[in-house]
Amino acid sequence: MFSRLAKLMSGSSEPLPETDFYRHRLAIYESELGEPEHSFTDRAERRIDIHAFGRDFVPVCEEGSDEGYVLLTNGMSEQRMPGVHGDAKPRAELMWYVREPTPEICANLRWLANLPFIDTTWFGFGHRVAMPAPPMVGTEFQTFLFLTPIIGPDKRIAEALEISGDPVEILTVNLISRQELELIKSRGLDPFLDLLDEHDYPPIFDPARKSGVG
Repeated sequence: MFSRLAKLMSGSSEPLPETDFYRHRLAIYESELGEPEHSFTDRAERRIDIHAFGRDFVPVCEEGSDEGYVLLTNGMSEQRMPGVHGDAKPRAELMWYVREPTPEICANLRWLANLPFIDTTWFGFGHRVAMPAPPMVGTEFQTFLFLTPIIGPDKRIAEALEISGDPVEILTVNLISRQELELIKSRGLDPFLDLLDEHDYPPIFDPARKSGVG
């Protein structure tokens, strides 16, 4: 006999109790990414764990290797984000491609995942969080930009994830320069995304990345 979680994963409309949402998310993550190499447990009342899945970011059809991690929060979507409107998804989880899941990176990711519930706001595609100073050592960039995944397994996670009948947005975390932010403000997001393609924007976060806008 299937468990409630197995029924939901196979398409049953029977809702899960809240205590099963964590396992439900993790099961969907693992269906595309395998088992996490590391999991960083949150002890706060609003529990937002972070799972680190190893990945070689060089496509199978190409030679070479570029190893890093896909970080995924697990718990942000437990609550609806306040003030969501339009066609935006009411719940979200954050994803960050990094070389190593350092304590500094994980602390920033968990802080971002908590921010909508602290500031009564919401995150969606193209939203930004400006910081008063660089959020970590080794970078001059001060603005977080949220995009949506373009890599196959990560897109499939976003398509499959649903909590209490709500679709869940997967948002990738990106740090951008002041000049790149000004480009987005003045010309919109599309010219900036075109610029990333032109400059072969690295999928793995590089704190020493040069700005695409001089």
